[in-house]
Amino acid sequence: MSGSHNLKGQRRLIFVKMEYSAMTGDGTQILPNAGVVPIMKEIEKGKLSIIGTGFYITRYGLFLSAKHVLEELVDYQRGTILPSFIFHHEDEGEVYLRTIRSISLVNKVDLAIGQANNYKEEFPQSPLTNLRVLLTTEVPQIGSNLVTFAYPQNKVLDFTQSETIPEVKADFYEGLFLKHVTNSKHSFIPYPHYETSILIKDGASGGPVFANGRVIGVNSRGWDFGEAEDDKNNLSYMVPIRELLSAEIELVQLPEISWEYNQIPDSQRNKALTVAELARLGHIEFEPPVM
Repeated sequence: MSGSHNLKGQRRLIFVKMEYSAMTGDGTQILPNAGVVPIMKEIEKGKLSIIGTGFYITRYGLFLSAKHVLEELVDYQRGTILPSFIFHHEDEGEVYLRTIRSISLVNKVDLAIGQANNYKEEFPQSPLTNLRVLLTTEVPQIGSNLVTFAYPQNKVLDFTQSETIPEVKADFYEGLFLKHVTNSKHSFIPYPHYETSILIKDGASGGPVFANGRVIGVNSRGWDFGEAEDDKNNLSYMVPIRELLSAEIELVQLPEISWEYNQIPDSQRNKALTVAELARLGHIEFEPPVM
């Protein structure tokens, strides 16, 4: 499934609360908004609504989010993707809106992988390269500190008013690792998952959850049982990264000049590849490496 858009070029935005840093796959400390992005649906020409959060897992625009977020972008009757975008951060604060080209829903769990457009329309020979996070399948110890970065509760981004600059709110939410549920009896989350005390607000679904600089899971659902100064009244569920390994992806747009393209054997270039296969080819970074 693929879609087109009618918003072009670069956009300038004001980001709120960006004082922390996160870690990329090569160990570089960065502002997390460069690798963690809002997922935006066009609600009318020139106006975008942030429906959730995602994060890049390859340098060429593959991003991970929650299935229930990306499903909002699918027109099942037409077999297409509604006009939708994620951010690509440029130098000097410029932001490019990358069209979401394809969506792969992961079987049985609340995960989905999207692929963003690799090129600016005016520079088709210069593919975009984005930062990527470092993933892990290791399970944290009970009581470990966790943090997520996400884009909850944002207003509609209105690009039709040239005199105003849209404001994007992003924030960190901290909590503790509570439990690894391997045999779930929950009807609404009937698959292996982690329980945490992180507060998950509307729009934070699909965001990465970090432990020691590595992403251990993806925000799925959360409840707030009352206002408190600590996180004891919060309960949230996340999908472990391990549940992603067997997911299959068709690479609808991979620059032939990239080293990633040349790592794929000729016999596999027109076939779907699993996340585990992409990791072994070096496209996606895991610590420890996927064998």
